[in-house]
Amino acid sequence: MKKIVVTCMTLLLLAVTASAQRDLKCYPVFKGKIVPWEQMVVTEVRSSSLASYQLDYYRGVSFQVERELAGRVASLVEQDADAASVKETEKVGGLLTYALVQPAPSGKTNRYLCYQARKAGSEWKLTLLYLEGPATLDDLRKMFEKQ
Repeated sequence: MKKIVVTCMTLLLLAVTASAQRDLKCYPVFKGKIVPWEQMVVTEVRSSSLASYQLDYYRGVSFQVERELAGRVASLVEQDADAASVKETEKVGGLLTYALVQPAPSGKTNRYLCYQARKAGSEWKLTLLYLEGPATLDDLRKMFEKQ
C-alpha cells in the first residue's frame, strides 16, 4: 500500500511539473516534437540530490542539428525570453547562442530556462534546460561560473 501511495505522489508531482512547462514556447522541444527522441540526450531529475543547488526539478535535453533546425529551436527560446520578466541573451551571426531566462513563476516556485548553442563542425550542439526551485537568478549565475 505504501508503494502505491509513493508512486501516485511521484506521478502527481511529475504531472504538475509538466503542466508548468506547457506554457513555454520551447515545450515541444522537451517533448521530442522538434528533434526526434533518438537524436537527444534527455536528463530528468527530481530528488533531494538537487537541494544543494536550491533546485527541486531539473530537465535537460542536448542534441546536434543543422543550422536551420538550430534556428527553429533558438526562435522558440527567444519567444520565451521575450515573454519573460528577466532574461540574458547573446547572439553570434544572428543565431541565439546563450540564454538565461526566468519565465513567470509557477505559484511560488521560480522557473528558469537555460540555453546554449555551440558550433560543432557543420552542425550545432544545443543544450536546453528547464529548472524549478527556490534558487534565484544570482544563485544560478554563481553555479554556472563554477562549471
